[in-house]
Amino acid sequence: MATRSPLTAYSVLLPLFLMLLAPAASADESGFYDPVEKNIEGWTIKVDPKLLAAENKDTADRAFKALANHLQRIEFILPEDKVKELRKLPIWIDLNHKLSSMQYHPGRGWLINNGYDPRLVNHVHIPRAKALFNRGTWAKHPYVILHELAHSYHDQVLDFDHAEIKAAWENARDTGILRGVLLYTGRKVDHYGLTNHKEYFAESTEAYLGVNDFYPFVRAELKEHDPRMYDTLQKIWGPVR
Repeated sequence: MATRSPLTAYSVLLPLFLMLLAPAASADESGFYDPVEKNIEGWTIKVDPKLLAAENKDTADRAFKALANHLQRIEFILPEDKVKELRKLPIWIDLNHKLSSMQYHPGRGWLINNGYDPRLVNHVHIPRAKALFNRGTWAKHPYVILHELAHSYHDQVLDFDHAEIKAAWENARDTGILRGVLLYTGRKVDHYGLTNHKEYFAESTEAYLGVNDFYPFVRAELKEHDPRMYDTLQKIWGPVR
């Protein structure tokens, strides 16, 4: 009867033992890159390393300049305590991600199910850096970063179940004031805020602190058109004078 060589057994068991001792796979081993952290206007920005490559320097410089502009307009309009809270909400920027629209990622499940990096959770995501300085984006969404940070703030600071925001949205929906409003192009459309209370909060925040692409476009119009949401935003962001 043949016996198993101790050397053979050792050669089989040693790799198994080492595998047990090995640390969990790093992010790059799972197919996702490790971002490079930058600080822009006090915000933590996680950057796709490809954006920092020499051949993409012009894109990176223009994207970071545009992002700084967005963040400065938030910093200079809001009270210091609100800016401090918003600066805790991170932003992630890719060179050219499969996703296209700027967005906020509130849950890991959707990211995992769709094959995206789960570390994007709780981040404002800029999938394509060039969108930051695209002329069409500036014409339509001059406060798009504020919009996405408003989602992040709603989720992480206020809670998506914030009662006053929900009540203001339900009132706007039920009274019909979001139907057939003026779009920035001059057409009449239904307001994007009809989607849900989250979008109405973010859209109204754009109007309250800057400029929105749907009527009401600015703060004075919001106060006249939807005083309930105006009052809610004044409580959340503070008065603007």
